[in-house]
Amino acid sequence: MGLEVRFLSGAPMSRLNKNEYFLEIAKTVAKRGTCVRRQVGCVLVNSNGHIVATGYNGVPKGFTHCIDQPCEGANYPSGEGLEKCEAIHAELNAFLQCRSDDTFLTMYTTTTPCVACAKVICNSNVKRVVSISQYSQDTLSMFAVAGIKLEIN
Repeated sequence: MGLEVRFLSGAPMSRLNKNEYFLEIAKTVAKRGTCVRRQVGCVLVNSNGHIVATGYNGVPKGFTHCIDQPCEGANYPSGEGLEKCEAIHAELNAFLQCRSDDTFLTMYTTTTPCVACAKVICNSNVKRVVSISQYSQDTLSMFAVAGIKLEIN
């Protein structure tokens, strides 16, 4: 017989699974983003299930945040005018912070990476990407070729 745990209110207690847990953290990280086009959050997790880095969309150090003064790319539709956008993507910001030498990282993102970020991911120790939503179809085949497992929850 298992022990049933209940809150004082009488409701049964539940626990997020690991994907839900890290995706919720990615959603919170995204809220720090300063890009007016899109707020994306990224969490890198090592093979032991420990967070090794986080990242969100935002401009480089010393630049004016787009939420304060929009950059030239701010008014383009999603997926267009990327060369005019000053933001560094969440995935790249997470890689810039990462100091792990683990050879099996999992990346949790609020949306699947763009093609440019997917190329970097394919050349990294990320072996699994878990996302809330799909941004680009192109990344599906790229990850398949690189042997990276992609899950969209």
